Amino acid sequence: MTPADHDDPGPGADGPGRTRVWRRLVLAGVWAAAGASLAAVVTAAVLAAQLGGLAETQGLDPIGLMFPLAGAFLISRRPRLPVPWLMWATGVVWSAYSLLFALTGWMYFHAPGPLLPYVAWPAIWLWLLPVPTFTGIMPLLFPDGRLPSRRWRPVLYGNLVLMAGHSLLLGLSPDPSFELGVPVGNPFGVAALGRVPEVVESWIGPPMILLCLLGVVSLGFRYRAATPEVRRQITWYFHAMVIFVVYWIASAGTQDTFIIAVRVFLAAGIPISIIAAVLRHQLYGIRLILNRTLVYGTLAVGAGLTYSALIWTSNSLADGYGAAAGLASAMVTGAAFHPVRLRLQRSVDRLFNVERDPYRAADLLSRTVQRAGDPAGALAEAISVVRTSLVARGVGVEVPGEPALSFVDGELGARSRSVELTWHGEPVGRLRIAGARPGREPLDVMAKHLAELAHAVRLSTDLRDSHERITATRDEERRRLGRELHDGLGPTLTSVTMTLDEARRRLERDPESVEELLVRVREEMTSTLMSVRELVDGLRPPVLDELGLAGALRAFGRAPGPRVEVTVTASPDLPDRPEGALGGLPAAVETAAYRIAQEALTNVRRHAQATSVLVTLRREAAALRVSVADDGTGLPDEPSPGVGLTSMRERAAEIGGTCAIGPRPGGGTEVTAVLPLTPPA
Repeated sequence: MTPADHDDPGPGADGPGRTRVWRRLVLAGVWAAAGASLAAVVTAAVLAAQLGGLAETQGLDPIGLMFPLAGAFLISRRPRLPVPWLMWATGVVWSAYSLLFALTGWMYFHAPGPLLPYVAWPAIWLWLLPVPTFTGIMPLLFPDGRLPSRRWRPVLYGNLVLMAGHSLLLGLSPDPSFELGVPVGNPFGVAALGRVPEVVESWIGPPMILLCLLGVVSLGFRYRAATPEVRRQITWYFHAMVIFVVYWIASAGTQDTFIIAVRVFLAAGIPISIIAAVLRHQLYGIRLILNRTLVYGTLAVGAGLTYSALIWTSNSLADGYGAAAGLASAMVTGAAFHPVRLRLQRSVDRLFNVERDPYRAADLLSRTVQRAGDPAGALAEAISVVRTSLVARGVGVEVPGEPALSFVDGELGARSRSVELTWHGEPVGRLRIAGARPGREPLDVMAKHLAELAHAVRLSTDLRDSHERITATRDEERRRLGRELHDGLGPTLTSVTMTLDEARRRLERDPESVEELLVRVREEMTSTLMSVRELVDGLRPPVLDELGLAGALRAFGRAPGPRVEVTVTASPDLPDRPEGALGGLPAAVETAAYRIAQEALTNVRRHAQATSVLVTLRREAAALRVSVADDGTGLPDEPSPGVGLTSMRERAAEIGGTCAIGPRPGGGTEVTAVLPLTPPA
């Protein structure tokens, strides 16, 4: 839905105060026009009653009666949305058309004169403004005032062209009697048009029905792509439009006055459906004002009638005790005020599906959550229940993390109340409420349930992200193995096969040369076995499973070169492990530590000219610290990162760790890697 922006009009050119004054004047004009529309419809009905069969369908039609009032009410709450303005304008213009049409017939029979053609002229074409608006344009823009997508622009333009083009053609018709039903001249008619307007009018129905049908189809597309809340808001209006369009198509081409009257009255379903969406599904966020208006408006009327009835009864039975009777009536009315208000409030709450008892609301919340398919859907449904129970303008829950998640039902605005959600003492999100001030008890009950859902949403989101990372890593590893097998093992085996074929062919004609080919096959197979072993070692060195991390590094350090010493330590605050300080290390951490230390030792043997190397494996609370320090020549003055150092840093970064190289105190070089024991988020 479009965010509510009517509460803060912003500084205008003459200041916020002047802006508010203008807004009040505009709203006053809107309501005045709605009231005038009612008067126009009633007047048109009275005039039509005097014309007999000439204006049978110009009675108290629902378009002029309901559209202006419904539109004015919605405009007073959401003045910047187009749909309420379209409703209001449709009703106002239709009322003016009804009055002018009936007045034209009445003047023709009862008060003909020079003004008659000028009164009749708007009645020729004015109906073309409201009819395409509520049949074709409003379905395209309902409920937020925007098209479902750009592809529906031609339908909107088609309605506008039909409105402008055909109204102009009718306005210039030289003989409008086919439209008015009485022979009245057109002061602005163009004789050259002849009967063209009449012919076009006889065929205007099909394109209007087509545009209306496309508007309803666009409403169906909007429904399919909408959220559950918006779907509930659209449903009533969609069904009303379908009924109207189906009847219109079925009755197209008929001139029967009864069928036309039924079509007009079916149009009443359109404003009724919008009002139903407002009442039942919080369309345009005005449920709270309706709830309070019904409660206190009914209460005020009831209290006034009760007080007046008691005064009249007291004066009739106890004449001469006017002051005492008034006091007694006021006391009785005041005593009945509170219980009546509570009963009335419960009735109105049932109408709006509001549950004010916190424990009943919590039970409803639990039953709603159980029907949801996943934690995110459960939280969205729970927020909707909370908003309904609190009669709030908007309710939202923000779940921190990466990425941060936000669930909103309604409109929060800038002045929402914020409550922290905690689960077992751990903050898991924030609850935001706008347009309501619930008590502490219902708020605590709701917050407890929402905190559990927020925690579940965070866990499910983290689990899904972890699964996606694992899947991506697995796919990448599969691609790497595929490349290795295709580029290495495949060509080698092909070569071996071709060599064996050549040896088989030579076996009869030149047996002595076969031995050379078999030697070549053996060499290629030996090379292939080494490649396969290297490929397997690249996944996880088997020596880690055989000797463990420390033992594998000691075995690697026995190769010719400087003396290698491997030490294992643990932080003092860590508990003793029966399998040693390195027991229970994650496989990825163990492999990365081995590869980094292996690469560092290889670099020492090649470049450092060292006599001894100390490899330290230190188990800390959250990480494994690997250090490889030598007593060699040290780093050059301007070291350049080679392939080895880049590889060590990449291996550490893969599991969320770091790797750095620098001078060793006392001379030499030291490589330090810090590898977290938990995978990165």
